[in-house]
Amino acid sequence: LEQVFGRYSFNQDFNLSFGRQLTNLGYEADEAPGLYAVTNAYSYKQASDKNATLRRNYVDGIRANFNNGQFGLSLGLHDDYFGVDDAFNDNIAIDIAASVMIVPGLEARLGFAHQDQEHANDDNINQFNAWLAYNPGDLTLALEFDVFDVYGDELWNLMFLANYQFVDWFGATFRYSHEDLDPFVGADSDADRFTLALLFSLTQYLFLNVEYSHTAIDPDDVDEFY
Repeated sequence: LEQVFGRYSFNQDFNLSFGRQLTNLGYEADEAPGLYAVTNAYSYKQASDKNATLRRNYVDGIRANFNNGQFGLSLGLHDDYFGVDDAFNDNIAIDIAASVMIVPGLEARLGFAHQDQEHANDDNINQFNAWLAYNPGDLTLALEFDVFDVYGDELWNLMFLANYQFVDWFGATFRYSHEDLDPFVGADSDADRFTLALLFSLTQYLFLNVEYSHTAIDPDDVDEFY
């Protein structure tokens, strides 16, 4: 199963969710419809050669969630976070994220995740994630920054996204992301990814996305059409 979880709400602001859930850090969602773009913002997913996936994992655990509209806080305990270990044991993972609505439409969020591997000193993965989003109405602007510490090596990335809903049935997204891949790909290896997505709502239940992405990465560029 990709995901299956339950939620118990103590009140309208606080709940516990438990089961197999999507990891919590990152601006982009994972479920369609409603995505600003179908492709991932970042071209690089794997960490070193140990099958660790840095983003968009579904993991087993429990998460406490609080959000009163002005301030939000989430704290999770999981069997895994980055695809390193999928059993409940000493190698547990934690994540914490805090968000604040600065003014109506302007939201900021900070998050941290840690995956511990007890059998080796350097088998730890840490992620720091921060994003700022502005949504005054039809316009959405977002800026995101990540730093990963993967087995002692550092990887960082940033993303800028702009989406505008021109009319009820048509919107468009432009997205740019940059990744510093030196530790995993080689010296002076960076990736720059540009995406343009046209989003059509044909009916209340039928959506059509037309999307093009270009990734500049050594030794070859990559073009994708969806």
